[in-house]
Amino acid sequence: MVIELLLFAFVLSIDSFSAAIALGFRHFSPRRALFFAFSSGFSEGLATAIGFLLGNISRNLITAYDHWIAFLLLFLVGIHMCYQAYVEIKSNNVVEDEIRVHGLAKILFVSSITSIDSLGVGVSLGLINKPIVLYSLFIGIGAFLSTYLGLFLAKKISSQFGSKVEFIGGVVLILLGIKMLSI
Repeated sequence: MVIELLLFAFVLSIDSFSAAIALGFRHFSPRRALFFAFSSGFSEGLATAIGFLLGNISRNLITAYDHWIAFLLLFLVGIHMCYQAYVEIKSNNVVEDEIRVHGLAKILFVSSITSIDSLGVGVSLGLINKPIVLYSLFIGIGAFLSTYLGLFLAKKISSQFGSKVEFIGGVVLILLGIKMLSI
């Protein structure tokens, strides 16, 4: 059972990791990084538990639309990030010492969006009577760790390649949204 828990935690944390890399190209203070990691972990665990509860009520309704909602929201955030990076690149007036950060609302928004797949998994776990508290905890901890790791790696990448990599982060979110359509 432990291996199964770890596999669920790993697989469901991949989206959080990808989103952390995408957003991590901008500066994150240690406090903001912990907030992002906590919000990702909390959102993943909570979405799994909510999916479990909702699965008993209306399985078909949730699974019919969740991937379309996730696609649209991630696509829009990705387009916005690409646009911001494009404007910054085109202006050539950017002060290199200027520290740009993502707002708390964007962090919460992306954490919630990347948790939509956990909602569907929660529905499935509920249908096969798995211990939802244990699964939600493992999935949440996995998302926390993968988000923090993604932010750390993005910081290393952006320090080597400059601020223009934010455009790549936007593309990653767009691709993550497209991937949601296959769920």
